[in-house]
Amino acid sequence: MRKCRKFVVVICILVSGIIFPDTCKSQSLLGITGLVNTPTARMQKDGTLSFGISYFERKHQVYFGGTKDVGHAYINLTLLPFLELVFRANRPLYYETFSKYTFDRTPIVRVRLLNERKYLPSVVVGVHDFASTSAWSTVFFNATYVVLSKKLSDFDFHFGYAPRIMKAQDYQLDGLFGGLAYSPHKAINLFAEYDTKTINSGVEFQFLKHFGISLATINFDSFAAGMNYKVFL
Repeated sequence: MRKCRKFVVVICILVSGIIFPDTCKSQSLLGITGLVNTPTARMQKDGTLSFGISYFERKHQVYFGGTKDVGHAYINLTLLPFLELVFRANRPLYYETFSKYTFDRTPIVRVRLLNERKYLPSVVVGVHDFASTSAWSTVFFNATYVVLSKKLSDFDFHFGYAPRIMKAQDYQLDGLFGGLAYSPHKAINLFAEYDTKTINSGVEFQFLKHFGISLATINFDSFAAGMNYKVFL
């Protein structure tokens, strides 16, 4: 039985080397290039268009005061090698009246200031939820930050800071944050992070260069998951 299992694992690795020819940057569950909740200074390949959905259990969700599980749907476009644009829709799930509440819109812009070099990290600045059709009290996903990423072997280190620049009801990132990603295989990304509020961990599996599935824990007592599909223009 053990020999059979080892044989299956070897075959899977060999096959995956064929069907996963390129290493993709991980997509966070909130639509940006990142880990679970936090951004990294990585960018998708120029011309990458991705679509995704994600689900978070209500615990630790400031949106709707933690009374509802939250769903997200997003579109992410890497328009240039240094520019990432995201539009995300956020909605409380199991809402009693669909017509009474639709969704909260979150536009995101990320710009890479510096490519990673031998002794220097990659540097990205980003702004989340910078436009609202109503008062600041309805802004729940704001963040303005700078983040640095440096790869050492199979490990990718990320460190950032998010100050309160714009007024908002709540901030997705508020202060120091950071994370670590490890890729034991080109199709698997393991990661852990501190998102300024909770400690999270997760794994992303990538299939056929286009599909990604992520599973995560929020503070080790809440569940989150997502999937995305990438198109290379």
